Amino acid sequence: MSSMRERFAKSYETHGYIRALNSALENDLIRILKKYGITFPSFRTLWILYFDTEMTMSDLTYIAQTNISNAFRQLTKLNEDGLVQIESGKDSRTKILSITESGRKIIQEFIDEHVKSSDLQIVSILEKIPEEDLAKFIEVASFLSTELIGETYTQWIKKSKNMLLD
Repeated sequence: MSSMRERFAKSYETHGYIRALNSALENDLIRILKKYGITFPSFRTLWILYFDTEMTMSDLTYIAQTNISNAFRQLTKLNEDGLVQIESGKDSRTKILSITESGRKIIQEFIDEHVKSSDLQIVSILEKIPEEDLAKFIEVASFLSTELIGETYTQWIKKSKNMLLD
C-alpha cells in the first residue's frame, strides 16, 4: 500500500495531466470553431443542448461544469443569436433551455465534418493508443468522473457518446 505522500503526489500528477489535456483539447477546438464564428463556451453550451431536447439551467450548469452566471451569460448571447430558446418553467425561477434548429445545424455540421475527417489532434492521437489501453483509460476516467462529479454526469457523457455512434 502506498503512503499518503505517494497518493498525494499521484493525485497532483493526475490533476496535472488532466489539466494539460483539457487545455490542449480546448485550444484545438477554439482553433476549429473560428470558422463557425462561435466561441468555445457557446459551442459547449450548444453541444450539451444538442443531446437533450430540453434541460433546466441547473442541469446545464452541472453538465457544463460551470457556474450559473457564466451559463446565463452564454445563454443570453445564444438566445439573442437565435441559437437557443429560454422559456420560463413551472415557477419564475426555473428556466427551460432548448437548442433551436439554427443551433442544432451548427453542431450537426461540426459532427458531420469530424466524423468524415477530423483535424482535431485528439482524434488522430487516439489511433496511436492500443485499443485495450484506451479502454482502460476510459474505464479509469469514468470511475474518476463518477466519484468526483457524480453518476449523472458520467451517464450523460456515455449517453451523448452513444448518440454520436447512432
